[in-house]
Amino acid sequence: MSNDSRIPTLTITHTVPRQTPQNDFGTVLARAANEVVRSGAGLVGGMIPGGPIVSAAVSSAKTVVSAVAPKTSGAGMPATADTGSAGAAAGNQEAWDLLEAQKVLAAEGQKFNMAYLQLQNEMQKESREHTAVSNIMKVRHDSAKAAINNIR
Repeated sequence: MSNDSRIPTLTITHTVPRQTPQNDFGTVLARAANEVVRSGAGLVGGMIPGGPIVSAAVSSAKTVVSAVAPKTSGAGMPATADTGSAGAAAGNQEAWDLLEAQKVLAAEGQKFNMAYLQLQNEMQKESREHTAVSNIMKVRHDSAKAAINNIR
């Protein structure tokens, strides 16, 4: 038997310091959410119905996300933020503003849903009318064709 298929001897490498920065999941997620909200607010605002309301809600969400996202110091470690009663009151007001924006957005969405439902009903009615007229015309055509064939 040949010994060519054997596993070569193991080599041990000493531990080296970490080359990439260590990022906690929560910090990375908060930064990503902040960036999505920051860059997406302007894009989404002009594309959907009720854009100004959505834009206001997203910008309010941006302030909430930035308040929740931990601030990082130069070393990449979360910096300590001192919260006073004025900051808590402002955060509470922003939360109420966000809640109010959500209520307005929900009401606007409900209006759009009702308009969409009405449009669907009108389209179904038009489709039924078209089908009925089409069936009547087909019966008339078939009757005329049968009459012509009977004459021959």
